[in-house]
Amino acid sequence: MGRLAVGIASRYRARRLMGEFISSLMATGVPWTRPWREVAWWLGWLGLAVCLVGGAGFGWWRRHARRLLAERAIVELIPSQAFDPSPQDMVPHAARLARASQTAGWTPRRAQGIRLRHGSDDQGRLALRIEGPATSAALMQLPSLPDVQIRSHRADRARPAVERITFEDAPPLPRPAPAERVQLVKDSDPSSSPKAEAVYVARAELVLARPDHKRLTPASVDPDPLQVLANVCAQVDPERGEQAELVVDVVPVSSGRVAAWRRRLVRRAESRGPSAYGESIGGRRPGGSWMSTVFEGLNGGMPSGGGGSRPLPRQHDLADGVGKFLPGADAQVFAVQVLVRVTGTHPVRAQARLHQVMAVMDAWSGENWWRPVGPRRTGKQSYSGAWWRRRSFDRRYATGEFAPSRRQWLTNEELAALLRPATVHCTAQNVVRTGGTLAPAPRALPTWTGQAGVVPLGRVTEADGRTRLGCLPQAEVLFGASFGKSGFGKSELALLQAITLAYGGLGDWFLDPHGAAIKRALPYLTHPRVIGRVQLIDLSVKSPDAMIAAWNPLSMEDRAPEEIQDVIGAVVAGLAAAQGWGDGAPRARAILSHAVEVLAHLALLMCRRGRPDLQPTLFTIPRLLSDEEWRESVLIKMPLKVQQFWHTTFPKYESNAVPVVTQTIEQLATSISLRAFLGQPRSTYDARTAMDERQIVLLRCSGTGSGDEIITSLLLFDLFRAGCSREGVDPESLATLFAFADELRAVDGAARGYIAAILEQLRKYEVRLMAMTQMAMRLSAETRLALMQNQSLLSAAAADVDEAAFLAKRMPGTDVLTLTEQPKWHYAVRATLNGRPTSTFQVVGVPIHEVLADYYHPERVPELHSVMNRTMRRRPVRSVLANLDGSDDKRRAGLDDQILTELGRRPVASRPDSSAPAPGTGSDDGCRPAADSSEVA
Repeated sequence: MGRLAVGIASRYRARRLMGEFISSLMATGVPWTRPWREVAWWLGWLGLAVCLVGGAGFGWWRRHARRLLAERAIVELIPSQAFDPSPQDMVPHAARLARASQTAGWTPRRAQGIRLRHGSDDQGRLALRIEGPATSAALMQLPSLPDVQIRSHRADRARPAVERITFEDAPPLPRPAPAERVQLVKDSDPSSSPKAEAVYVARAELVLARPDHKRLTPASVDPDPLQVLANVCAQVDPERGEQAELVVDVVPVSSGRVAAWRRRLVRRAESRGPSAYGESIGGRRPGGSWMSTVFEGLNGGMPSGGGGSRPLPRQHDLADGVGKFLPGADAQVFAVQVLVRVTGTHPVRAQARLHQVMAVMDAWSGENWWRPVGPRRTGKQSYSGAWWRRRSFDRRYATGEFAPSRRQWLTNEELAALLRPATVHCTAQNVVRTGGTLAPAPRALPTWTGQAGVVPLGRVTEADGRTRLGCLPQAEVLFGASFGKSGFGKSELALLQAITLAYGGLGDWFLDPHGAAIKRALPYLTHPRVIGRVQLIDLSVKSPDAMIAAWNPLSMEDRAPEEIQDVIGAVVAGLAAAQGWGDGAPRARAILSHAVEVLAHLALLMCRRGRPDLQPTLFTIPRLLSDEEWRESVLIKMPLKVQQFWHTTFPKYESNAVPVVTQTIEQLATSISLRAFLGQPRSTYDARTAMDERQIVLLRCSGTGSGDEIITSLLLFDLFRAGCSREGVDPESLATLFAFADELRAVDGAARGYIAAILEQLRKYEVRLMAMTQMAMRLSAETRLALMQNQSLLSAAAADVDEAAFLAKRMPGTDVLTLTEQPKWHYAVRATLNGRPTSTFQVVGVPIHEVLADYYHPERVPELHSVMNRTMRRRPVRSVLANLDGSDDKRRAGLDDQILTELGRRPVASRPDSSAPAPGTGSDDGCRPAADSSEVA
């Protein structure tokens, strides 16, 4: 003790002497007093300048950080049902997050954070969003985990804004000035409106309870620790503003900083010497605390505890002191900030949810554990909700600023369960998932900007995460098939394609059994480029004043006598297909064939007489078969070869053979719209003309009662016949027609095999079919096989397991789960590009009211109907039926009686001699009356 006292006294005496010397220098009268004052003066100003510059730099640095934080890229990680990553899968994912944090270059550390936001969405489902610097958007959108789909996040959960398309050579029309709206409803009293329910916020920041070199126990894989968070999200009520979020911010730590920290930990372990259970054993190494230095000085330089030896720390002690930062461990190290924020409609409810979310972190408890900062030993346990911590917490939560309360470094092994979305071991049902992941769009896939000659697909995602509107060259699309659940966007995609092709100058033939797609399409077809080519055939009309087009399959107008056999084949095959006769019903086929032959000759005769308005229709067939007097009046005008069947063979048939033929026509006659459409002598619709003139034909065949399938069968067969009639025409001169058949299952039942015939035979005649249906398995076998064999564009929305299994075999790169779990407006697509099939890629549908918004003109629909009345010569249903049936008081004869009256008159041209050729055997350039035309005798 005496030696220690002498040392202390000596130090005190030295300090007193130094103080006296400095005072003497500053005293007045000393020659060098003024230089010292000048030095002090300059040092003061220099310090002030340093403070000002440093403060300005610090302020600029903070503002720069705030600007970077205001522009953040956000993506969603959506796992599949089978997502189960291995530890090896998490290593490149952690490296990707570390690289994303460093893409901004010279960036304040507080703005470098990558935020992983685990929380409830607007439907109470657990979702994971990743936020990072705007410069890392492309990097974050690259897939880094298997079976995880990455999507750009939308804060309002609305559909993304779609680029508006402008077609080539068809600029959008100006919109009329909006009419002034008069408010007729009295404004409600603001005081009477319901008030928004109060929302209470509970906050907590979690930090490590012990030094960060102490390892956290990695969370177990099964069960997934996020299972607890999913259960919490299931209890929140998003409609009332409740939310629960666990936010983890990470910033990568460089290997140099980790090595420096490791050396510091080693020095601490050396100074501590041997230890057990955290307590020192024996003496300490020099360089420790000041007390040990004092004791060594008192002992003459020897360490305390006696003896001259200094015990070295054991290797185990060094490893324990370094902890998880061992030199051999090459794991990625992150600085971490953990924030928990819960909102509730009651403070107690919010606080309870906060503790539930904090319980998620108990899965990491071990040698180290998580604890909240702030008051936690009081009764309220406000944590980061305390008034002196709340502002900092809210700023970091809202902006993404990385400024944790204390330093805490964790390895990717410790953080693995928080760097990924919920795995397959999370059995909660309220997790945002996708069935599986699909390949990005092919790089060679063209971008749709409104150009002609392409078939649009929708929004596609490239390998680098960028999205665009994709399309296929029209020449690559021969036939297409689209499958999926009802309401998942099949009809919308077909409608978009049909409108685009129409503006591109091609012809459309759109068969919509229900009419919803046609009604939706009309306001987009009012542009001068397409309005003159639109033909609407709506067979659902019931009003007598409705305007309707005409189609007479028996019409011989502008036809030669040699074409009578074509008319017979088309009508008989169409009606036989509608009745499902197949190869059976030989008597019915024979009767129908001869009946159509007579009526075709009669139609040719009326045309030659200059009365095409008196051609017979399908509804004349029952009159021919059942009214013997009417039949004889017609037969006397027919060639002897035609009369022979009716005089020799027909009387031998049993009486029940005729109803088999007439029942089909009688079913058609039960519909007012069908009678008006098929009961007009002169056709205004012709499928071959529609093909050649690139017309846009919109057909609705439902609402006719029992005649729906019959008329659908007739129209489909007529399309097939019109396509085959192009045989012999130069392929280069043929105009391409895209035929769309919605609800193919209903159409296939009426087509009786002609869908397969169209798929197999009409490609070479430039007729291309695009078919949409819910289930391929419900199609007839021949149609399904032909569709799968010939399709060059296959699209699949969400489907049932059996249907998905059928489609997955034909779409390499996908599986059943991927197809069954697709959300609405999402399709798995496989197409032909550059002559080769592509891999299956993801397409997101775009609604036409967004992408074609500039072409939506409902105010011009009346003008469209006026144009169609003129181009299609549409007539009111009332007028058509009056001409067909006549009046009840017999003052006006029906069409059949008018034909008899015309037959009783003298023909316009002179009667030919007996050597004149009969129709069908001689030559004639047409059916129009001519000076050398002759009547059949």
